[in-house]
Amino acid sequence: MSGRQRPVQGVLLAGGGCLAYGSIVISATSALTIEGGRVRMPASAWEHDGFRRWVTSDDFPADVRAAFVRGEVFVEMSPDSIESHNKVKTAVTAALEWIVQDEDLGEVYSDRALLTHPAAELSTEPDVMFASWTTLESGKLRLLARAQRGDDYVELAGTPDVVVEIVSDSSERKDLVSLREAYARARIPEYWIIDARGAALRFDILSLGEGGYLDPDAVSPRHSHVLGRSFVLHRERNRVGRWRYRLDVASER
Repeated sequence: MSGRQRPVQGVLLAGGGCLAYGSIVISATSALTIEGGRVRMPASAWEHDGFRRWVTSDDFPADVRAAFVRGEVFVEMSPDSIESHNKVKTAVTAALEWIVQDEDLGEVYSDRALLTHPAAELSTEPDVMFASWTTLESGKLRLLARAQRGDDYVELAGTPDVVVEIVSDSSERKDLVSLREAYARARIPEYWIIDARGAALRFDILSLGEGGYLDPDAVSPRHSHVLGRSFVLHRERNRVGRWRYRLDVASER
């Protein structure tokens, strides 16, 4: 095996860069993680600039989520788990949007907004992002327009104030390891991690320290220094026996 070849589990590379299930050796310096179905990826997407061109092009499939993290490409094609992912994302987005709009704090970006940080070698689509007016007005986070359509923004470049990820079976290593390290390299002040897959609901707000994100104390509610308040994420059964989520601001004592 040459120095530029490495085995990739769960991937089949066919002619023209077509990816599906299987396991072979590919000629690349990076690994590819793919979940569900089939996607065609150009060879240039193994490099960060090429990846950005691919995911912002008209050729990128609308039903695919892709991330680039320091030479590793993650591709997900399965739909959200409704009970443990989609409903959580909706509740968190709605709560943050209400606070941010009510107090005119900045902007909230929901699912499928592309975040890029070149120095951190990162391009991904967080489940939710928040950027304050100070961050946006200073240029710390910039909106990049789609080619030949200056009024249509397709990418956020830089450092938002908060990123939120909701862990799924296909994103566990990406969210808990790769993105945690990448968001720290990008110097994002807070990383919110939610895992609603099991019997115990996990909700952590990680604050950035000198060496990366600090693990939170084992106490609830979780405090956000960025938003200046504490939060509690509730989960309860609704009238048909399925989950209902609510992100509440904790009462100050």
